[in-house]
Amino acid sequence: MGRGRGRWQKMVTAVLLAQAWGCSDVDPSPGVPLTPEAAPSAQVPSTPAVPATPPAASEDPFAPPEPPRALSCEDIVPADLGKSRSIALDGRAGREADCGPGTSDGAGFLVLMNSFRLGYTAWDAVSSEGVPTGQLIYGGDLTNTIVPQPRGFHVSLNAFSPEGLALKPYTSQGEALSVNRLTTAYELTTRLSPDPQGGALFAVWEPREGNTQALEYQFLDSTGVARAARTQVLSAPGGGRPLLTGVDTQGRGLLLWQSPGDGNTWHGQWVEWNGSAVTQPFPFVLPSVANGTLQPLAGGGLALRSNAGQWTAVFPSGQAAIQPAPAWLADHPGTQLVLIRGQQAHALIPPPATVEGIGCQPSLLLFTQDGTACGAVQFPALQDTCSGRQLNVGVDGTVVQYVETLVPPEVCDEDDACSPSNEKEQCAWRWWPGLLR
Repeated sequence: MGRGRGRWQKMVTAVLLAQAWGCSDVDPSPGVPLTPEAAPSAQVPSTPAVPATPPAASEDPFAPPEPPRALSCEDIVPADLGKSRSIALDGRAGREADCGPGTSDGAGFLVLMNSFRLGYTAWDAVSSEGVPTGQLIYGGDLTNTIVPQPRGFHVSLNAFSPEGLALKPYTSQGEALSVNRLTTAYELTTRLSPDPQGGALFAVWEPREGNTQALEYQFLDSTGVARAARTQVLSAPGGGRPLLTGVDTQGRGLLLWQSPGDGNTWHGQWVEWNGSAVTQPFPFVLPSVANGTLQPLAGGGLALRSNAGQWTAVFPSGQAAIQPAPAWLADHPGTQLVLIRGQQAHALIPPPATVEGIGCQPSLLLFTQDGTACGAVQFPALQDTCSGRQLNVGVDGTVVQYVETLVPPEVCDEDDACSPSNEKEQCAWRWWPGLLR
């Protein structure tokens, strides 16, 4: 009983503080809004962002766009946060909600994690204006990740499913499209990496006769349909072989694999969507690769983040080479890397930190394409825990913040005997539409 009352009192305190700030900059959503809160301006230059020059049209629909001019910090940093929107939704896990971060696709639609009991993940689809579409995206107990697309979203059910790995595409409004089964067995080594231009790269060690296996890959479009037939890279003896994949902003895919007993020696190869090779396989030596991730860089190339959160290396686009991670990445371990401003600049998302006298303080670190630091943008502090409160930046540049779980007040009788309310807990989110578009 003390838990419910304490959390409700925290919420009331936050409302009083918000009222003390004065006039609100929050644009109320047509859904169930939060109590309006002021969105303090970022401590950044006041020059408005300049939109990137649109890329020239290409006869090849899958060709990478012509690079626009490089953006400066004045182009990248927003003058202020502008108006935010907010919504509170009933939790789906019974009386106690189980919610988490949100993100947005290129059309501005949001998906907000609002899971069922026992870790059965799900996301509510909401318009940029804050109107629920009435659609629910299901991840189940096989994934907690959703990948925004230029239009719509991807959910991949991991290979522990008895039916194998599957890609589930959804429209912007959250309507399910046809499921694409990528494997028929759960024990295969697979990777599925998002393509910054839309779609994904799938790779697998596919078993063959005579205790051999083949490394194959295939590019998929944003609806999960194959863009070309599967391509075999090499054949190798059977056995466990780690695999890592990524796609850069030029549309090139990178495959990284390792042979048993090779220690820290790996092999890499850049490939195209149509099955052609950009480079020959090349060896490199680097520890802590197996459980890492490859993230696209503005202008092309991929950055390698170890499982421990350290940025360790970069792979220049289309080159049989590896380079140490630049200082702007290496000096910020534990951060998430996202592309902003039409994929022509970077944002690093550090874990939110608790600041004495302020609360949980989320922020974004902005950088130009070449890694020049443009400063930090501060977002409204949260009075609750920092756990699960990391910001997300969607494809359209919308910044999404999971604010808190709203606990209804306890019900007390005339003798002051209190018990939990029968009302459901609610989850609250706030977002800044197109802030880093």
